[in-house]
Amino acid sequence: MCGIVMLSLKGLYRVKQGYRSLMLILLTAYAAPSQSEPRDVNHHIDLPFNQYSALTLLAKWQVSSTELPAFIEMSNDSLFGTDENENSVRDDYEKALLNAYQKPEYVVMGLLSTHVWQRLLQLNVDVNTIKTNKEAISLLVNSMSINHCYYLLQQVDQNLMSPLLVYFNTQQRLDAKKNAEHQLLTIIGNQQHKIEFPTEPCSVFANLIHSEPIQQYIEINNNI
Repeated sequence: MCGIVMLSLKGLYRVKQGYRSLMLILLTAYAAPSQSEPRDVNHHIDLPFNQYSALTLLAKWQVSSTELPAFIEMSNDSLFGTDENENSVRDDYEKALLNAYQKPEYVVMGLLSTHVWQRLLQLNVDVNTIKTNKEAISLLVNSMSINHCYYLLQQVDQNLMSPLLVYFNTQQRLDAKKNAEHQLLTIIGNQQHKIEFPTEPCSVFANLIHSEPIQQYIEINNNI
């Protein structure tokens, strides 16, 4: 019996090591610039929206300091947090975005990222959130594209902060993210060769803007 337990533990260790190795390979291959591509601080990265369209989106999304609830529970330890103003964005995260970014484009990017990150949290709670290999690849690519986009933008704007750790701001949420990524790789299985990353990582935000869930939410808000 002891031998079986030890074998199971060794198997679990190998699975975890395999997950870490694969994530490291994906992150290294996708996010890290090659030595033949020196950092160019003057490089311009196009975003799928300008200041005017970003402000329009924020208005439709009902995101502003005046829309925030009077009291926000900043130490909420539940996985999904609270959304008192019911705009599908966790209140403490929404406030952090508005405080951190002067450019409305960056606020919109942070809001769009929640569509991907919330799905990771949901997957951690319900494995049936993602049912197909295609869905798993799409979610993983979107998540890593967001990370890569912020990385590239930080090469241009050194003061830009990625909101990743603002959203996953507790150990519970960080663990949920890691578990969800592990689950995605399990679903993808031996189809990892089908993972393709966009040549323009920031294009992920254009795709998210035009995604059906976000368009439906904006339409509902406009009809209120």
